[in-house]
Amino acid sequence: MRRLLTIARVLRACATTLALLMGGIGVAAAQDARVETQRVEDTPRIETLRLTGSVSAPRTSQLSSAEAGQVASLDVALGDRVSQGERLMALDSREAELERQRAQANIDQARADRDDARQRLNEANQLSAQQNIAVSEQRRRQNTLAAAEALLDARQTEYALWELRVARHTITAPFDALITQRDSELGEWVTPGDTLMTLVDIDALRLDFPVPFSAYGRMDDATLEIRLEGDTRWYAARPQARVPQDATSRQFLLRAEPAEALSLLPGMALEGRLLLEGETGPSVPRDALIRRPDGSVSVWLARQEDDAWRAYEQRVEIGSGHEGNVAVLDGIEAGDRVIVVGNERLEEGQTLSLIDDD
Repeated sequence: MRRLLTIARVLRACATTLALLMGGIGVAAAQDARVETQRVEDTPRIETLRLTGSVSAPRTSQLSSAEAGQVASLDVALGDRVSQGERLMALDSREAELERQRAQANIDQARADRDDARQRLNEANQLSAQQNIAVSEQRRRQNTLAAAEALLDARQTEYALWELRVARHTITAPFDALITQRDSELGEWVTPGDTLMTLVDIDALRLDFPVPFSAYGRMDDATLEIRLEGDTRWYAARPQARVPQDATSRQFLLRAEPAEALSLLPGMALEGRLLLEGETGPSVPRDALIRRPDGSVSVWLARQEDDAWRAYEQRVEIGSGHEGNVAVLDGIEAGDRVIVVGNERLEEGQTLSLIDDD
């Protein structure tokens, strides 16, 4: 029995010694936490404005014909890419061709009459030099030549008009484009103003975003980034125009173009973020923030006291974030040293060992 009591006392002594040793280790660890810090600097505060927009095609043409006629040929199909000046379709131009031929014949007749009148006037001028012709006859021949020349000009104008009308029976592409709609078929009769097909310039697409008027005056230094639907990457975009909309919407249209070539089609949905530069102020890395269950936010600051660094918790009011940094509206100042690594289990006043101590 006495031997058992002795063993029990030895075990209790060992346990006490172990507890003291473990406690000492814990205290030493708590007093010597290794952390990494970063000095707080005043930087421009970036406000991020989330936008929703779409891809638009400013150059969209609904082609029609200036002449009435029957569709004689269709040279393109829905979805074809066409080049500027390429023939798309043609109307039956046989009647206009005949009229042009008649106008050409009228020109030939008028030119012959003009040449004859000029010859007769030349003869009258020769006779007048010999005083063998009346002055009135010479004047009459001058008037006949002038009338013949005027008639020739009229016939040439008539020919040019019919040549233009013949050309209008052929529909060509006004610019490089994609055929997105075709509203006519072979044999159909079309009249001026009827939509024959729709062309969209998909190489000059624009990005349109409705933006609150509150951002209108801050656009000079703003940066726009876009993200395509289903994509995770953000792409840079260049703002091109700010177009005020009707006052009831309290928005303006921000039109932009991508800074690099992207696979876009008209009507695609876009996500945008407009980065607006504001006043300067302190900001900290997002990793420095400690969020408490009660909703408050704090940071740990490293302060030097008696040749030793110590940790002190400081509640802060935060603003918007950008690229891993968060603006701090209240609680810290430029020059403070905020702990960014090793701030998970610190205690108030705990001594620190700074990895980045300079």
